Amino acid sequence: MATAKLNNLRVLVTRPADRSAEFAAALTEAGAAVSLQPLLDIAPLSSPEHSEAMQKSRSLLMNLDSYQQIIFISVNAVHYGLDQIDQYWPQWPLGIQVYAIGAATAAALAERDIAVHHSAQAMNSESLLACADLQHISHSKILIIRGVGGREHLAEQLRQRGAAVDYAECYQRCKPDIDGGQLRSLLLQHSINIVALNSGETLAHFSDLMGEAALTYPVLVPSDRVADLARAQGYQTVIQADNAGTAASLVALKRYAESNPSIHH
Repeated sequence: MATAKLNNLRVLVTRPADRSAEFAAALTEAGAAVSLQPLLDIAPLSSPEHSEAMQKSRSLLMNLDSYQQIIFISVNAVHYGLDQIDQYWPQWPLGIQVYAIGAATAAALAERDIAVHHSAQAMNSESLLACADLQHISHSKILIIRGVGGREHLAEQLRQRGAAVDYAECYQRCKPDIDGGQLRSLLLQHSINIVALNSGETLAHFSDLMGEAALTYPVLVPSDRVADLARAQGYQTVIQADNAGTAASLVALKRYAESNPSIHH
């Protein structure tokens, strides 16, 4: 068992419902009180507005063997992407290098018996782009499997290096059914003094729901980029982890707790 170090922290975990268990358990083991309220839901593409994305993804995945590299952006990309790929490829095509962003994504691929290239330790787009195998990719065809929308940085950088990059968008991110009043009540009821926000999109939704009151809550964020977004919005206390993984998040929270022994909100 981990030594209790986060006893004064009351953390709101806002990850999608099926992605919060490991982090919540680790927080509890470290002594924190944990409340769960997803601020982002993940769903398959089903509505008419996504018919074009669905058709495009189907066409790209049917021609999977035309790509030299495939990048899975998240655990959700693995689950929804491989469910579609399995329809067209009972056996994984040979000769494709598979990359994962984040240890959890790499583990999800391993569970499905997909070998991840040795850049599996890449925890974000920036660290993946630093991988030696992706430096000289002129004339390569790369497929990025992700949800609808999202950052363009990875594809832009790969294209600058001479690669042809396509997106297969296999799921969507939705706002859950909660309003600002309900969220404020939850924060007060549980005396929350840390809000864990796992992405820029989750940060934006928290800010929209809470208004000015959001800025008084210390927020845990997973990267320089999201930290910069939070500071630009006026958040008073931004706790920055090295990445979105559980271990990095705990390190950042322990550092914060040690430097703020009388934490309250």
